[in-house]
Amino acid sequence: MNGRFAPGWASEGIKMKVILNGKHSEESSVLALGMFDGVHIGHQVLLERARTLHMRYGAPVVVCTFARHPMELIAPEKAPRLLTTLEERISLISHAGADVFFAMPFDEQMRDQPPECYVGELVRRLHPKAVVCGYNHSFGAGGSGSPALLQALGAALGFEVSVVPPITLHGQEVSSTAIRQKLAAGDVSGARALLGRPYSRRVELTHGENEWSLRLLDEEKQGLPAGKYRCVFSAGEQSLPVTVLLNGETDGRLLLSGEEPSLQKSLNEGRGRLFFWQAAK
Repeated sequence: MNGRFAPGWASEGIKMKVILNGKHSEESSVLALGMFDGVHIGHQVLLERARTLHMRYGAPVVVCTFARHPMELIAPEKAPRLLTTLEERISLISHAGADVFFAMPFDEQMRDQPPECYVGELVRRLHPKAVVCGYNHSFGAGGSGSPALLQALGAALGFEVSVVPPITLHGQEVSSTAIRQKLAAGDVSGARALLGRPYSRRVELTHGENEWSLRLLDEEKQGLPAGKYRCVFSAGEQSLPVTVLLNGETDGRLLLSGEEPSLQKSLNEGRGRLFFWQAAK
């Protein structure tokens, strides 16, 4: 960890087409299905598989997802905290090489749609040559659609289906749920391994004597327990290692040693981004 640390994603340089109103069509496509919260190393394998099929069929990679997590409508009390905001998810998926980010609205009609109708709508709009999904992907009313059903529909409707098996790291399956659990326990280095980059939060800072009071933004994202963390703070073009003391999920202090240069000039209206590297003693 050092002052030249590259954060692993950026909101600039997005080259893919972003569709957030659910209205889009393609003459042909390679579809990548999923929520992609976190765009972790398992998602990256799935997107790489889609890129391989793009080379075979010469069709654009369309990530077919939802802007909001379906559980926010199905069972709001069970909706998970997010690993990435919508903006972050779009940026990460763009940098993974997708051509189109196609977010459909998840409303009551979508919630109650039979899985066969859901796939039929995708075929009508996007004309897939191939569809890629994870081994545990579900779709349609009650999550009744499965990869096996998708394969059967693909055989009937004329598109290839590629199912990505579980991806493991050091014997642990990579999943958004596993990453949330690690973050909730303060294991930011474990989360970093599964994400393939450090977990990050936007932060608002207030300057004090040799320290900064901080407030973590994007409160829909997964919180961290109170504790001490080694981080990289990034603002503008400057990044440097810092120590963060969290008092709770949103408030804390950012500490600088006397040898560190002032961040005053690099702050953008007192805001930046913290990349959580590891817990500190």
